[in-house]
Amino acid sequence: MNDSRQAVFAQECDLIMKGGITSGIVYPLAITEIAKAFRLRSIGGTSAGAIAAAAAAAAELGRQRYQQGQLQQDPAGFAEIERLPEHLCTPAAGGRGTKLQALFRPVAPLRTLFDTFIAILDSKGKSPWVRVVAPLKVMLARHKLAALFGALLAGGPLWWSAIASDSLLVWLWVALFAVLGSALAVVLRLLVPALREIPANGFGLCTGMPATDDSAPGEALTTWLTQYLDRLSGQQAFCAGQAEAIECERPLTFGDLRKQGIDLQVMTTCLSMARPFRLPFRDDDQVRENNQFHFREEEFARLFPRRVVDWMSAHQRPSDSERHDGYLRLPVPDDLPVIVAVRMSLSFPLLLSAVPLHAVDYRKPGKRLERCWFTDGGISSNFPIHFFDAALPRRPTFGLDLGPTDGADTQRVRFPRNNGDARLAYWRRFPLHGLPALRGFLGQLSNVAKDWNHETLSLLPGFRDRIGLIQLTPDEGGLNLNMPRERIERLTRYGREAGQQFVLRFGNPAHWQPGAQASPMNWENHQIIRLRLQLASVAEQLQSLERACRELHDTPQDYQRFFGTDARHYSYPFKGLNDLEQDPDTGLYRTQAGLAQAMLEQLRRIAQMIEQHPDSHPAIGAPKPTPELKLRPRL
Repeated sequence: MNDSRQAVFAQECDLIMKGGITSGIVYPLAITEIAKAFRLRSIGGTSAGAIAAAAAAAAELGRQRYQQGQLQQDPAGFAEIERLPEHLCTPAAGGRGTKLQALFRPVAPLRTLFDTFIAILDSKGKSPWVRVVAPLKVMLARHKLAALFGALLAGGPLWWSAIASDSLLVWLWVALFAVLGSALAVVLRLLVPALREIPANGFGLCTGMPATDDSAPGEALTTWLTQYLDRLSGQQAFCAGQAEAIECERPLTFGDLRKQGIDLQVMTTCLSMARPFRLPFRDDDQVRENNQFHFREEEFARLFPRRVVDWMSAHQRPSDSERHDGYLRLPVPDDLPVIVAVRMSLSFPLLLSAVPLHAVDYRKPGKRLERCWFTDGGISSNFPIHFFDAALPRRPTFGLDLGPTDGADTQRVRFPRNNGDARLAYWRRFPLHGLPALRGFLGQLSNVAKDWNHETLSLLPGFRDRIGLIQLTPDEGGLNLNMPRERIERLTRYGREAGQQFVLRFGNPAHWQPGAQASPMNWENHQIIRLRLQLASVAEQLQSLERACRELHDTPQDYQRFFGTDARHYSYPFKGLNDLEQDPDTGLYRTQAGLAQAMLEQLRRIAQMIEQHPDSHPAIGAPKPTPELKLRPRL
């Protein structure tokens, strides 16, 4: 019998991308393939994933503006994103490596330390001897006098003994001490100023901005990314008709995205408060975060282009009762430039300066503003797959995950083949002997501490079927600023394959690759899984509620006591405790207390119905493991 059902596919999608520093080069072609079949609505990411998310949001904004006649010329943002890997392969204007490496420009006092760090990266995968000698060569070349002084100081006292004894062994000892003294002197010459300059530079080697005498300032990370987002979205052409100069020069803002139904969110980590934050900060009836933060103009001028700082200064949020001289109020979320949020998300520790905001610690007297340091979002949530999740999804949320591989398997892009696949965790193995064993053990401790949340979520039904995992070798993943063209091209092919798989599984068949076969892991499959799991987890939560209410019934701890008229003496009392009845004309409850009591009664009736009919319990036959509903802060 022929299946006459009409195929159901999604036409819009959400997208989340994991942090990965330079391994984020996989994202451009994945984004462009997805954008061929879907309109992008909610887009999120962390660190390098935040850059990709902002670029995808800007390109979607440019597409919507052009389609609605707000731009005369199509910005063709997705086509420009597709060209990005090729652009990053080209030589930098200054002649030092590629444009990818040129994005990261250290401040002058930390140039030698940065070049030493690059030498360590370049020697990755080579012999231990090369990995030791490569950074030493850079340090010795930059600090010859310190090296000479160290050699004389360490080897000098032995010279007279060597001359007097005329022994080869003594001369070898002299040479060894001279080399060790030279190396130690150079290391001290490098580290002593670094201990002063790195904290002064916001705990990073690079600010993301060019120096005043930079010959190619447009290649520095923050400057380049600000201009890049403007081009993708057609921002300058869109703002050209504005009368005020500040409006004509305004950077892309979250309000610009929201006007076209695009929700961009990125993750950052506040070290001072020891917690993650979504950006833009929320400012609504449920979460009040934005109004606590201020910034200083001189600090932001070191981290962002002048026009970004001018825009923020001119668009402070409305004044509150407290005034703080020398500090500016952070704009409301819609007026926050996208580049500020992205830069706060990708502040990779020690490579890029952390971003300072200022807030009041109300536990301390005086209500004085103190600096809050915001650093890389990957420290707290490197793959925020929980973004945009709802009880029942209206469109799929795709997740692009990056993970390790030992290089033995040629299949680098992995999607679950069926509903039973992807339930088992990917093992992380490390050596068991010597220094590599200790390094691997400590590395995995760090990875588990920061990644366990999204790793466990990624194995859940309703999550695993919408996540594409791209497995990378050590020389492909992580921080590889000097990736050769061949490696970049290989990574972008992985991204294109992942994007095509999302289209095949969830998109219109008209956009499939020639000869592609339909997958059972499609949009309908995802919808039924989420429905079954939602009913199962709600049933479990309602039964827990019913057990508590039943056990405490007719005891001094009975929850019904909070609906009596005396309940107004408790904390957080319901409003309208003297009127719990329905309006006879409308059938609606007239007070908050009446509605709350009716809700509790109805929820208990549903729980009782579930208990009385175990054969129809929603959890029966639901995919495993069944998730649980828990209260948690809004992040």
